[in-house]
Amino acid sequence: MRTALIIGVLFVAGAAAAPQVKHWTETSTETIWRGRYKNCDKGYFVSLPTGVVGHSSLPPSPNHGILISARDPSTTGEVTLEERRLVDIYDSYDATDLGSARAYLDRYELRPRGPSEKITVLEQSDTRFRGWPAVYVHFRKADKTSTSEIEELVVYRKPKEISALFHVVLLQTTPEYYSHDHALYVQIRDGLHFLPVPKGECSND
Repeated sequence: MRTALIIGVLFVAGAAAAPQVKHWTETSTETIWRGRYKNCDKGYFVSLPTGVVGHSSLPPSPNHGILISARDPSTTGEVTLEERRLVDIYDSYDATDLGSARAYLDRYELRPRGPSEKITVLEQSDTRFRGWPAVYVHFRKADKTSTSEIEELVVYRKPKEISALFHVVLLQTTPEYYSHDHALYVQIRDGLHFLPVPKGECSND
């Protein structure tokens, strides 16, 4: 019994002494994430597949999610919202005002932004994700110059510690690359997990 107790104490001490893995580094323009992106203030993380690199803003800019190039998921070059092929994972506090994931889609995604833009919904369904109400949509957006294939999961979440918020996992790509980029999107979406929001200081490592 005493031997088992000593071994247990040594195991706990060893685990506490083990160095914590740092999943992010900073470049001159971005914060780069490998293995995992974590947002402790909003209570979620995204497990990233091997070789996939997430891109976010540098501090002190707000931490609201990451971008992943669907064209080159391993790139460490700068990735922006202007990319034609992109996976975007982000959070939004509009949830308090809108009240549902479907209201978010109707307000921001499924409303044409001009007379020349046409939106065709290919699939749409109410669902649940990790126990929270959500909505999934796959739609095509076209104007006079280009056509985009878009897939989106919007999760409506109400953590006890903070205000209600949306979590969005979005794929934006072109019709010819949709099947290829959809596979990456599913991996990223399935890597989204939720955590309790800690009281006081938290760490994104």
